[in-house]
Amino acid sequence: MKSFAPVVILIAMFLIIACAAYASPPTAHMAEFTVTGAPNNQDLKLTLHGILASRLNLDLVQLVEKPDQADLLVIGSYAKFGKMFSLDVLIKNRESNKLTKVFEQGEGEEDIIPALGRLAQKIDAELAKRSAITKPATTTAAAVVVPALPTPATTAVLAVPFLPPPYVTRSEPSAKETPGVWLSAPLEGVYSSIATGRTLSSGELELFVANDRTIRAYLKSSELRLVAEVTIPLPGKILAIDTADLDRDGIPELYVSIIDRETPSSRIYSFNGTVFSLLSENQIWFFRGIGTDIASRTIFAQEVATGGKFYGTIKELVKSDHHFTTKNVQGLPHTGNIFNCIKLNGASGKDYYVVLDEAGYLVVYSPEGTEAWKSSEKFGGSEGIVTTGAHGHSRITGDLVRWTFLEQRLTQLKNGTLLVPHNEGSFSFGNNRSFDKYSLFGLTWNGSVFKEKWRTRQSPGYLADYTYSQASGEVVLLEVVQKSGMFNKGKSVISINRIE
Repeated sequence: MKSFAPVVILIAMFLIIACAAYASPPTAHMAEFTVTGAPNNQDLKLTLHGILASRLNLDLVQLVEKPDQADLLVIGSYAKFGKMFSLDVLIKNRESNKLTKVFEQGEGEEDIIPALGRLAQKIDAELAKRSAITKPATTTAAAVVVPALPTPATTAVLAVPFLPPPYVTRSEPSAKETPGVWLSAPLEGVYSSIATGRTLSSGELELFVANDRTIRAYLKSSELRLVAEVTIPLPGKILAIDTADLDRDGIPELYVSIIDRETPSSRIYSFNGTVFSLLSENQIWFFRGIGTDIASRTIFAQEVATGGKFYGTIKELVKSDHHFTTKNVQGLPHTGNIFNCIKLNGASGKDYYVVLDEAGYLVVYSPEGTEAWKSSEKFGGSEGIVTTGAHGHSRITGDLVRWTFLEQRLTQLKNGTLLVPHNEGSFSFGNNRSFDKYSLFGLTWNGSVFKEKWRTRQSPGYLADYTYSQASGEVVLLEVVQKSGMFNKGKSVISINRIE
């Protein structure tokens, strides 16, 4: 009997492994779309591929890069006939050679994204059928009785809950689509910063986006409508935008951090719903808004020292008519600056500073300024960079200028959760970074360590910026879905998602 026991244990382990293998979703490779009858074929191939991939249910399929790694091959095509178009997908089972076809039709460019959402739902339905067919039937062993093993805790299988996929198409209200989730049509160009304004009585939301030189104001309802734009003079470069209503007059101000020949030259605009009005220019500060509601948001300001180094303090900005001053000087940790640092209100009443350092690690500093905790995983990840003069710095590093990455925003929600983005990509070396997938993390601070509360599924694209509204519980994401190149300007999209 002693020699029989190991055999029984091996059989039990084999059955457990086999069941786990069946539980994992099939792998699939999505080939590049073929496009017929539409201009900009190459751009559209990449855009269609990325948008459809982001909408598939990752509980039902695991996407892989190479066809030989896949159980299924997904082959898509787009054909345009006048105003009408057809999206067709062929799903091939590599083992059985069985073919499954699904399609969606639509009219006009504005229906392409909703059609991709409907197409993804049909693909998910086919994948669910396949999962039901391949799921093994439960059997009972009659000949061998295996001693009962301790049942593992369910938290060992899934330690962290996942939010729904960050994008689900909702260009127009539909019972087929997820409530509270919306995605814009692609915007031509690569945008780097986003801010929200007022929610009007019509239900429309003011949205502001910026690239290196231009700020655009949109109204968002079922789709985006361009209202106004303003361009800054060369050689200035926009680093970030933030909104607030410091004088509480109901008209939002737009705080624009600008670098001009390695020196801050920031601007402040007001926006009355139709036009931008310049309130102040050539400001010596960079700005960052803290707070999840525009009416109560605080704008902090920070100067840049001679040599390009950020000062170790920030100040609260005060608006009086068209004049701006500062008050309430606050010291930052030695690795913190206005773009990578946030004050965390701890449960014990103590205020901690959280810094996203140059390497991507979260570092918590105690009220006394000492390092209290550092993450073992990397977060953040930004392609935005600012160069400032660094004559003293160059003697140490050999660089003629100081390079500083404009790290991702850190946002503390009302329940204390810290919202932290994470970009990943094909390479990140030195001052060269390229990211093509992202996710959002919700972390909670217990006074000693940060614990992961939830995370979103990883999505394709580079998350350039985001903002969060406490009132609606929605996060507004600015995503770059196509990088700019020699022959194209790139593409960006705005998505709005609810965090419960």
